[in-house]
Amino acid sequence: MKQDTSQRKQSKGISAKIIKLSALFSLFFALCSSAMVYADDAPLHKMRDEVISFFKPMTGKVTMLEGKKVVFSLGAKDNVKTGMRFTILREGIPFIHPVTKEPLGKLESSTGKLEVKEVGPDQSTGYIITGDAKEGDKIRISESKVSMLFCQSQDIDWYLADSHYRALKETGRFHMIDTDIETDDPTKVIEEAKRLKAEVAILVTAKAGESATLLSQRLFWANDGMKFSETEVKVDVAYAKKLRFGEEFFVSQTGDAWLQFDMPYGARFVTIGDIDGDGKQEILLSTGSDIRVYTPGVDLQPTLGGIQIKGFRSGDHLWVDTIDLNKNGIDEVIITSISGEEVSSSIYELKGTEFVLLFKGNFFLRKMENRLIAQEYSKAEGFDGDVFSVVWNGEYKKGDRLNLPKGVNIYDFVYVDDPHTGRVILAYDEDGFLNIYDEKGIRIWRSKTDMGGFLSTFKKAAPTVMIDRGKWSIKDKLMLRNREVLFVKRVPLFEMAKGLGYKSSQIKNMWWNGLSMEESVLIDDIRGSVIDYAVAGDKIIVLASPMFGIKHENILKGENPLRTMLYIYSMKGR
Repeated sequence: MKQDTSQRKQSKGISAKIIKLSALFSLFFALCSSAMVYADDAPLHKMRDEVISFFKPMTGKVTMLEGKKVVFSLGAKDNVKTGMRFTILREGIPFIHPVTKEPLGKLESSTGKLEVKEVGPDQSTGYIITGDAKEGDKIRISESKVSMLFCQSQDIDWYLADSHYRALKETGRFHMIDTDIETDDPTKVIEEAKRLKAEVAILVTAKAGESATLLSQRLFWANDGMKFSETEVKVDVAYAKKLRFGEEFFVSQTGDAWLQFDMPYGARFVTIGDIDGDGKQEILLSTGSDIRVYTPGVDLQPTLGGIQIKGFRSGDHLWVDTIDLNKNGIDEVIITSISGEEVSSSIYELKGTEFVLLFKGNFFLRKMENRLIAQEYSKAEGFDGDVFSVVWNGEYKKGDRLNLPKGVNIYDFVYVDDPHTGRVILAYDEDGFLNIYDEKGIRIWRSKTDMGGFLSTFKKAAPTVMIDRGKWSIKDKLMLRNREVLFVKRVPLFEMAKGLGYKSSQIKNMWWNGLSMEESVLIDDIRGSVIDYAVAGDKIIVLASPMFGIKHENILKGENPLRTMLYIYSMKGR
């Protein structure tokens, strides 16, 4: 975890710093003292060690065989445990060095698996569950990583589950596979483990008490659903609070992010969609030229082996959306790009294990509610002409035009419910202010302040550099959530010089009461600038760039400083 250090103030801030340092040292010693108390008997450590104990690499030999019963040369002294599974290996022909012709050993082939049933001091007994064995065969638990599905119940404290997940991952022994399923039903967990081709499934559940939480961990072999370990530990309320407190103190405060990821590249856009038709939504991230797809969870996993939509270095994405316009159960991916002075939009769909281009045209595209809309592009104006719908009738065709106020373009607006007239339009203007227009296109409300400016702004083409014809911008997303509208508010580093960057951002929500807009802050104090965001059920996914777009701590570590952060927030209760 990284401690976030604020800028220091001069003169009269010195005494305040001394007080803060004193408090910090007190906190440090308190945390160290608590760590000493829990060092040996920390409940999560006990659970972690129990899992690891079943996968300690070791090799033994079959010494006796009676049908399916196998006696082998490992026992309690080797930390063998009931429920362990070994691969049975048989030596084959010698392996000869191709140049020196010296024997380097014998080739081994897997002939089956056995499960340990009884453990003695020096030898143990197991039963063959697949394949066969004979005396002299080797048995082994290899050093290769074990693929493990991690699943938790809905009622478990997220801090506890996340701490256990990360503790297992940090051992380096497991390839952790996450899932968005939250259940206490082992049958569902095992089915998910089989689907995701995991070797082992772990299910963590909890029962809350007044002074402690009873945490339960069950381990299953994925191929046959056999439970081979169950551990219960009591987590004292004070211990759980220390986990939560440590997280809040040492992690940068970003509005209580549920999860956060340091992206290894400069992501530009984020959206969600069911791109493989499995009924679950994936996260799509744009690098500016390519689209990468991930399965959301405690740890982002590349979808279908890391499938991508590869773009061109000369192109730059302006907008990314998903929509199932052709109603086949698979979301199409909508990409609008600019290359030089030309704008074009493409529609892709996943076919098998690759994305196929279905359509390309020289205009802007955007998902609006449950339909696709478009607008023409011109070098002189940027957005040009009416916004119109795109319909699917065996192919993508131009539909009816939308009735919008003058100057409102494709990425500027959303429709908002009105208690009197039924519906009004909320739209950005080029100065970054929000406006409400009635059904006649008359502006009836304007925000008191601008929202901090936009990240993608272009000058309109002019016959000479001496003439300034103004600009056109790709606006921030306005997203509907129930009857509210979500939007981004950026706070400049210096109000008088907004071009120097943003010190923080907010995700705000507003709702129209028929006379004026009421608003509140949904997520506060996101460090740097929010680049893009998406809503997935009760979660909001936020892409943010640090101040000036550079992570200075990465420079010191010799890593790429031009990274972005991806935060996932829970909107329950917000």
